[in-house]
Amino acid sequence: MKKMVALACVGLMAASVVTGCSSKKDDGSSGSDGEKRVIKFDAFSGGNGEEVWKEMAKAFEAKNKDVKVELRFEKDLPAVLNKENSKGEYSDIVYYNLGQQSQFTETQLNSKKVEDISDVFADENVKKNINPDFVNNPVSQFYGDGKNYLAPIMYTPGGLYYNANLVGEGKQYEIPQTWDDMFKLGDELKKDGKVSLFTYATAGYLDNTILSVIQEAGGQELLSKLLNYDSAAWSSKEGKMVTDTIGRLVKDYMEPNTVANANVKDGFTKNQQAVIDGKALFMPNGSWVVGEMEATTPKDFKWGVTAVPALTKDGKKAITTFTEQCWIPSEAKNKDDAKAFLKFIYSEEGANIMLKYNCVVPINGITDKLTGVNKELYNVYNDENVTAVIGAFAPFDSAAIPDVDMKKVLCFTADDINTGKTTAEKWNSELVKTWKTISEHPVK
Repeated sequence: MKKMVALACVGLMAASVVTGCSSKKDDGSSGSDGEKRVIKFDAFSGGNGEEVWKEMAKAFEAKNKDVKVELRFEKDLPAVLNKENSKGEYSDIVYYNLGQQSQFTETQLNSKKVEDISDVFADENVKKNINPDFVNNPVSQFYGDGKNYLAPIMYTPGGLYYNANLVGEGKQYEIPQTWDDMFKLGDELKKDGKVSLFTYATAGYLDNTILSVIQEAGGQELLSKLLNYDSAAWSSKEGKMVTDTIGRLVKDYMEPNTVANANVKDGFTKNQQAVIDGKALFMPNGSWVVGEMEATTPKDFKWGVTAVPALTKDGKKAITTFTEQCWIPSEAKNKDDAKAFLKFIYSEEGANIMLKYNCVVPINGITDKLTGVNKELYNVYNDENVTAVIGAFAPFDSAAIPDVDMKKVLCFTADDINTGKTTAEKWNSELVKTWKTISEHPVK
């Protein structure tokens, strides 16, 4: 992978492998299965499916005969875990990402309820294998204290996905290189009246696109300011350029059923299907969409992904790298075995299991093993005119300002811009206000 920005360190990739990680005995095991220690693994039931974790658990248990991995998958995982946590019951590993509408993981982090797992990445086998860009960044090191709290178990290019049978060199539509090109294409599509330029699964998927435009507008300086709640940065020329660009996209060029679909149960799949069916050209997403939509994707369909168009003709395009994360609750009973399981994911065997299900673990040399659609999708990182971005918003004392919903203001305002309830200008003002409030309530 190319260099990462957004407060990330630069690391070189070199091929290496690790052997399976054995777990240690923990007298505070979270349960029992005969004489076996139990790891309670709780995951959101979603895009990557359950089979990958069933195979991972089986392989881990084969190397750790005294450990049993109990897997549980829930559609509304935050509600289930909040109920159990209130009774003093905790998972040993939680697979639930940052950036979800519920903000569950952010709330746990902001409340200091997530375990320090720096020793996982200090392990020599893991250390020599993992790409350091994914460890030394504000996603894994959420508090900025040099310690790791989130384990980046897979990554995906969070760019604009499209139907490669329609879009690309020599196809019906060319890939826009700049936002001017993007909007020009949108105007042409509106005249034709058959295809829309853009859709999103839900407005929450805009987060990676917004981060990419921030990088394009003001580079790492603007990105750092906004990730750390500098409210004045939204008022700057570059900050307004971000909201004006995204605002214009969702107001003038969105597939007309997007907002309605995005706000009903499972309606997000209809918006994703719009790209497959040729009703919309581009949508922000991740590589998991390939498997998620497999049942309704024609066999001759071909997925593509591109970076977000550049703001200027001479500027660089950007693509935000989305990671999925596992973490250990600070109240977990079986932390030692939980950490051993995380280490196993980064082993050659664990990474190969993930890859079998199109999940790319951020270890050195993994991209050399990619085939088929994954190989083509991850090639986006090889474009020298693309800046790869990875980052996360800084923690804040969410308990002190429970009525502030940062994700809603940042992303879901797009629904209201599209329907005419608000404007890009008002959105910018609301971001300034929200960022100012958050900046006044840091984590104590």
